[in-house]
Amino acid sequence: MALISAFLPALGSAGNLPLGTLVHDGPATPEQLSLYLPLTAALPTTARATVRYRVEGAPTWREGHPLHRIRPEFAETPSAGSVPDAFAWPVIDLLPGTRYEVEVTVTSGATSDVRNGVFTTRSLPAVAGTPNKTIASGSSLATIQAAMNALNPGDVIEFEVGVYTLGGDIQISRSGTPALPIVIRGATRNGVVLARGGSGRVIQVLGANHVVLENLTLQGSGVDSGTDASSRGIEFWNGAPNQTDVVVRQLTIRGVDVGIKAYGPLREFLAYDNTLLGNNTWTEEMITTNATWNDDGLCIPGFGNAAFNNTLRGFGDSLAFTVDGAEAVGVHFYRNEIISTGDDTLEADYAHRNLSFYDNRAHNAATLLSLDPLYGGPLLAARNISINTQRSPFKFNNTNTGQFVYNNTLIRTTGNGSHANWGWVQFNNGPQRAWGYRNNVLVYQGQGDLLAFEAGGNDPIDFDHNAWYPDGDVWWSTSGGSYSSLAAAAAALPLTTPLYGTATRRHDSDVLTTANPWTSTITLGATFLTEIVATYLPTPAVGASIKNSGVAIPNITDGFLGAAPDRGAVIEGRPPVVYGDRSADLLFADGFE
Repeated sequence: MALISAFLPALGSAGNLPLGTLVHDGPATPEQLSLYLPLTAALPTTARATVRYRVEGAPTWREGHPLHRIRPEFAETPSAGSVPDAFAWPVIDLLPGTRYEVEVTVTSGATSDVRNGVFTTRSLPAVAGTPNKTIASGSSLATIQAAMNALNPGDVIEFEVGVYTLGGDIQISRSGTPALPIVIRGATRNGVVLARGGSGRVIQVLGANHVVLENLTLQGSGVDSGTDASSRGIEFWNGAPNQTDVVVRQLTIRGVDVGIKAYGPLREFLAYDNTLLGNNTWTEEMITTNATWNDDGLCIPGFGNAAFNNTLRGFGDSLAFTVDGAEAVGVHFYRNEIISTGDDTLEADYAHRNLSFYDNRAHNAATLLSLDPLYGGPLLAARNISINTQRSPFKFNNTNTGQFVYNNTLIRTTGNGSHANWGWVQFNNGPQRAWGYRNNVLVYQGQGDLLAFEAGGNDPIDFDHNAWYPDGDVWWSTSGGSYSSLAAAAAALPLTTPLYGTATRRHDSDVLTTANPWTSTITLGATFLTEIVATYLPTPAVGASIKNSGVAIPNITDGFLGAAPDRGAVIEGRPPVVYGDRSADLLFADGFE
């Protein structure tokens, strides 16, 4: 079932609410619209902002998720940027290079105002033309660097097939233009290897704009350096913030501690169809210590950035929005395949607003999502799959607001330390307010209890239509109490104020499920230390309690079949997700494909 509105758009506004202009929040991205509607004066927090959108000129409108009212009073103060009093939300699942009409209706009491806009998603960069410059096989670093320093807008420079042994990093400082980017590529992806042993980066981007890197292999040290994280694939110089329109596609980056990382804001950065292979392994001495914590796979702070259809293995934080001191606005991770990440699948620490993390899949991870803290949101985490998480699936370890966790599937066994014998433990590290958790499936196949949520706040909140296994203790220690079962908690928790749903009590319409409510059995080890090497797609089985029993959420469950959408990441009726690198010529010496 698709959520479609067929009525004509409203004309003009019916009131005089203190609203600014509806704008796109930062540069365009390929499949999202980051909507932002500022306030010009005080407006009650009970005001609501509904959304509909359509391809420009299409006969029907689609219902969007309501905009989130950012609540500065609930958020920490960032070291960069601010937490505004505004409405915002990222619309997802759109087409690249397409114009969309958007209509937002804000209602406060009996007064409504309408704001309209037309926004265009980003087109993907064109295929590179015929090379006009080449680098001969076996060229020295000095020769390579001289060629990089002589690049001009429109140049396509190609490395001939060969292994290039580097004694230092290749520095890119020349810029193209939007119409004439510089393209740096290899003759074949696996046949061109830029190798740097020991510590250091293979490529450093120094203040360059409108550059495409493609069809290459970057080789790091191949040896883990612990928290030094000294072997790095691509690094952006933090002395030149707001580098714009750098595209990394169809690269293999292997044997590194850090894949691609920026320490200052980027703009319009894209990474897609890459495979990044880190130096970490799924071993107890590595993943139960802090050895992987500095090993980022993709860290892309800034504005209007996106990373999609990448495959990553052997990092700490595989995906990261930002670093402390750099804003993250309108940044999106989607359809990535994550294999064995020693810390967080997504680290959203220090991120700001209009962020999305959807349709990603992780096998073996310490945590699916970390917020420490999130500066106001909204952050949409939807339709992700996490199998075999070492710690709790979520780590809301600060004062947070604006995280919306919808239709995720989480399957874990006995974990590590204080997380070992609970499905989800959230310690009291700060209140959680104005957030949502809906349509998720959490299956804990270990021995122990269900949920210990010690953090306070939790009002306003949407926490409903989730599925759980096994039944056991449910503990909302500072905002509810302790209960011996899911049903007891659902019946007795204090009333709360909903945000976008109607439930006024946590666990409303929640259900219990089984250890394997899927069409294929998903088998985990006795503990998290058993690395999962099979590839799983947890599809709800007919007759399971998670089948056709969720709540329809606009722009999340659109297209579902049946009376209601399935709970969890795989929703019947929606198109299948292609996870990870889609390139056809992958062939790795270590056998990973």
